[in-house]
Amino acid sequence: MIKNLLTHFCCIAAMCLLYFPGQSQTLTLQECLRLGLEHNLLMQASKIDLQNQEKKANLLSAGLLPDLALRSDLNQSSSNLRQSFSNGLQVEQSGVSSVGLSAGADLQWVLFDGLGMFFRFRALKQESKVKSLEMAVQANEQTALISKAFFKARALQVKKDHLDQLIRNQQKQLDLATEKWKAGVLPKQTVLQFTIEFNKSKIQWIQVDSELKNSLSDLSEKIAFSKPIAQVDTLIPTNLLRLPTSELESPAYESTLLLQHLKSEEKWLSLTLQSAKSQRYPTLAFNSSFQFSQTDNSAGFSLYNRSFGPTVGLGFRLPLLGRNQIQNAIQDANLALQWNALNQKKMERFLNLTHQIAQQRLTGLIQQLELIRLNAAAAKENMALASQGFERGAISLESLILAQQSWLESQIQSEDILLNTLETVLDETSRMGVLKRLD
Repeated sequence: MIKNLLTHFCCIAAMCLLYFPGQSQTLTLQECLRLGLEHNLLMQASKIDLQNQEKKANLLSAGLLPDLALRSDLNQSSSNLRQSFSNGLQVEQSGVSSVGLSAGADLQWVLFDGLGMFFRFRALKQESKVKSLEMAVQANEQTALISKAFFKARALQVKKDHLDQLIRNQQKQLDLATEKWKAGVLPKQTVLQFTIEFNKSKIQWIQVDSELKNSLSDLSEKIAFSKPIAQVDTLIPTNLLRLPTSELESPAYESTLLLQHLKSEEKWLSLTLQSAKSQRYPTLAFNSSFQFSQTDNSAGFSLYNRSFGPTVGLGFRLPLLGRNQIQNAIQDANLALQWNALNQKKMERFLNLTHQIAQQRLTGLIQQLELIRLNAAAAKENMALASQGFERGAISLESLILAQQSWLESQIQSEDILLNTLETVLDETSRMGVLKRLD
């Protein structure tokens, strides 16, 4: 299921853009997430670990299949020989050589080991699921990091655009004020004050531009992008401003990746416990071998011996000493299960608490966002009227500057609240593990 989720997530992101256009460096959130998941070294290492674990989860590793081994020995010796026979004859001989050759194939098949082989096989399979969920959790965390970096860059980029618009307007108004001063209509003090406000806006633009460049560099590092990012897409889907569950709907915590990982780990630990318990029971194995041996000995008359043929039998083993080690393994497995149960309760309480906090925080942020957007619209209209009035000479410089500052503050405050809203929803989405919300 997790593999399908990650595949579905990457495919949707990849369909948005097959590859980067040659001229444009504007990145969308989907493209950043796709690149970040594909190029993340930790994710790549986890993928290799998962593939290795899936290869180990087989019948041979669990001991359900027989062990087959080939063996071969070649021995040669030279020694002094003394032989005494019952008739009193004694023979002494030096430099007696002996050559022995043996070869064979041994087969051992464990028929019963307290069902440990079956528990080991299921545990290996379950461990693959645990690692798959760990990889999904890592993908979820990486998604949150990239998204936060993207949203921060987007907010700074929008602030810079607002400052660009304000500076263009101020430039026109400064040029107009300069012409009126030269014509003797305005005093020089007005032009100087206008110049000061214009330079303040440029200084603020430089600060925001520097923060934006740093933010884009941070985003580029997180997604391992080979070229500098010029800008990011500023469009925000409306579904990103809502929590994964409505206010009247109780979150399904059991389906979150964090709890799924703990529950999958619990099942793996339970199988490990059963495997440890099975070591207390006897082991019954079927043994079979085919052996060939030949020995040449030069003692007295040259001796020659050759034998070959199969042997079969049953082996029985019951551990008597060393059972304390088995009991220690059982106690460790039981303790791990108890810790897992506590962690699940702790995680459920954490998810419930953070969801309530996120709901309360989001409610306040949405209300603030609606009000500040109304103020921003009113400030924009007020600034336009003030600019027109200033050009006709009906509005003072102070009134125009106040209108411009109100508009800029409302726009910047709107972006700050929007960023806080996105981060609040993102944190809750990350905890719930709903990757598809960012598609």
